[in-house]
Amino acid sequence: MVVIDGAGGYVPLYRIDRAAVAAQHDGRGSGESAVPARDENHVTMACEAAENALARADVAGADLDAVFAASVTDPFAEHGIAAHVGYRVEATGDVRTGDFRGTPRAATDALVTAIEYVEATDGDALVVGADVMPAEPGHDEEATAGAGAGALVLRADADDPAATVQGVGQETTGFVERHREHGEPAVAGDGKFEGEHGFGAAVEPASERALADADGLPDRAVVGVHDSRMASGALREFPDVNHVSTFDRVGYAGAATALLDTAHLLETADPDETALVVAYGAGGADAVALATEAGVGGDGARTVETYLDAKEEVTYAKHLEYREPVEYEGVKTP
Repeated sequence: MVVIDGAGGYVPLYRIDRAAVAAQHDGRGSGESAVPARDENHVTMACEAAENALARADVAGADLDAVFAASVTDPFAEHGIAAHVGYRVEATGDVRTGDFRGTPRAATDALVTAIEYVEATDGDALVVGADVMPAEPGHDEEATAGAGAGALVLRADADDPAATVQGVGQETTGFVERHREHGEPAVAGDGKFEGEHGFGAAVEPASERALADADGLPDRAVVGVHDSRMASGALREFPDVNHVSTFDRVGYAGAATALLDTAHLLETADPDETALVVAYGAGGADAVALATEAGVGGDGARTVETYLDAKEEVTYAKHLEYREPVEYEGVKTP
């Protein structure tokens, strides 16, 4: 048995009203998106979420056996953030680390790897996801480009966990449509074609496999994808499911979306519910089925809702300025 013993999220204080973005291009928009401050990056946000998750699990970072990280916007070609997050939470020495990148599916890649690691070793694992999505002026996804982080602590057992893992499913198709180069906005393909051969062909079978041993159909679900309509489509087979999403208040936060929303789901779920975590990206989809329990905890941790409610609106100009990478001695950093 593998349990989630702690969950936490982080959302930057600053937000941009999507209507303000749309107004720059004679369009319309609703909702808001998170904007990182100049001193916030992937590591700082991941550590904030990790500290909340560790506090809920009552686990010291020094007692972790593994740290796995997911990101699609870590700007370094050779870098990763897992070891840095581990160092910041004092998980050093004989600690397994792994970085998952290149697709929003990285979030569930990291989560499933952590599940398998805990099953094999009985160790304690931390999974984090953090992203700052690029916002190119005038791009279709500028208004929804978000930022944030999510984290989960997985253990072989716990007295009062937040959830128990009931099943894992995946469907790898090899289909790649949406793609993005470092520091650039995404290039989307034909949505109808992707819906048929990519998203549509991957999410449903992955979800079915994850739910095969679950206690019924999902009561709640999160979906890690870049488009809210696509997220709704992922759940069309479950008309009564409660779709837990921060999209309207955070935007799309890459690999962080699935983990941030999972933390939010666990903080707000009732005990004995079935939950489904899905992420789709280049090459297919993964799904994880959970049975929620009562042990979310909260000592020393801030909830996702607290971050969502605490906000300060910025102008369109600041939204662009704050996202621009800082150049230090000729090297641009996140």
